Amino acid sequence: MKPKKSPEPAMTWDEIGFLCHGMSFASRPMHEATSDITEEYSLGPRGAWMLVLIDVGNVYPLDIANVFRIGRSLISAELVRLTDAGLITSVQSATDGRRTELKLTPLGESVRDRVRQQLRDLVMKQLAHYSREELMLCARILSDFRGGGRPEDGSRG
Repeated sequence: MKPKKSPEPAMTWDEIGFLCHGMSFASRPMHEATSDITEEYSLGPRGAWMLVLIDVGNVYPLDIANVFRIGRSLISAELVRLTDAGLITSVQSATDGRRTELKLTPLGESVRDRVRQQLRDLVMKQLAHYSREELMLCARILSDFRGGGRPEDGSRG
């Protein structure tokens, strides 16, 4: 049996504009929260985020390009910066010799921990007055809006 579809929301143009404005500019505080790391290690605009992605394990450059929905050449430039900063290494895949797996160095793990902490601090400061359930609903809504999948339980260290 199919899940029951929610009724279409009745929204005014002003409400839609308010929603779109919030989504359009929501990334600015996140980029500001990691700007010190970006500057310290001469990273590109996606560098700090890439450290968090690489942390999940068995990540390939194409995976990152797909996540960001940008060309492989832009990702390659970011990976060079991360490598030059000593934050990542690339090794030949044990399962597919044609592919290169990305791994964090010990310094990369330390910087990844800083990225996580700065983002955690930002979320807790700005959104502490919302419940976990409200925040997870917001995350699901944003994921649905961008056409992405949903994490099963939303928990990651």
